[in-house]
Amino acid sequence: MAEPIRISIALCTCNGEHFLAEQLDSLASQNYLPAELVVCDDASDDGTYFLLQGFADSAPFPVRLFRNPQRLGIGANFEQAILRCTGNIIALCDQDDVWLPNKLALFAEMFAMGMDWVCCEAEVSDSNLHSLGYTLWQRVNFNHIERELAREGRLFDVLIKHFVVGGATLAFKSQARERLLPIPHGWLYDAWISAILAATGKVGLEETPLQRYRQHSSNALGALQRGLLHEARAAVALDKHAYYAEEIARWNVLAIRLEELGAPETVRGQVNAKIAHLRRRAALPGNRLARLPVVTAEILNGGYARYARNWGSIALDLLVK
Repeated sequence: MAEPIRISIALCTCNGEHFLAEQLDSLASQNYLPAELVVCDDASDDGTYFLLQGFADSAPFPVRLFRNPQRLGIGANFEQAILRCTGNIIALCDQDDVWLPNKLALFAEMFAMGMDWVCCEAEVSDSNLHSLGYTLWQRVNFNHIERELAREGRLFDVLIKHFVVGGATLAFKSQARERLLPIPHGWLYDAWISAILAATGKVGLEETPLQRYRQHSSNALGALQRGLLHEARAAVALDKHAYYAEEIARWNVLAIRLEELGAPETVRGQVNAKIAHLRRRAALPGNRLARLPVVTAEILNGGYARYARNWGSIALDLLVK
């Protein structure tokens, strides 16, 4: 007999009193109630913790509150929350979103079908929860071709190029914790978690938006659409030498973890090829004309197509000092 699905929600908070109540209400309104809500508050100095205490007194499920005496940061705080969850499924949660009532019910259905982890689409909204006219996957260019790859068990082929999974849109089996933690320095928590999960387990995608992803002035990262001019200015301001050094170091850390986990050889080969691609780009000569044959060779061997954002990355390497 299959084990009952018990979902722990891992919620991280930090000075979130302005929007938190709506998120908590949405959790209490789920058609499939969680087994527990585990909250790690990152040393808030506003009314966040008092709001959480009031919710814990009336919530239709157990609420376990923890408060960091000193601020840890987003990734380390999520580590604390994940470690304290007791359910066999862990769903990550941001303090300022709003979940639709059927989110956990659909997640539970996908886990019952044998998925190791799941993620969903989200409607990007303004601070008042009015739609901005696009979704999270549209914002990160997670297109239908890449989603088909994910359904075929090849999401890692997408993540090796760009990260498309928002942390607060995913849930995973708690037995994955040992593979995921600790989250290494230099990695965004959701990029790391999705990379490890995609390399070692089967993902279920829910293409219907199951939450409102609120954008406001205090978002840690956010998903506001940026124009071409903004992207160009960001590229020109980039310190390429530092950028490539950091990227190579990050992917080396992932390569080591995947080796330790005994991840499939094909996945480990992809990471090693990604690192080699980054090393070739890092070694480009300072003279723009001298870069052209190297970049052309990388185009022809498929490096940009497999391991980068393709044309934007090509422009970066050809034009930016």
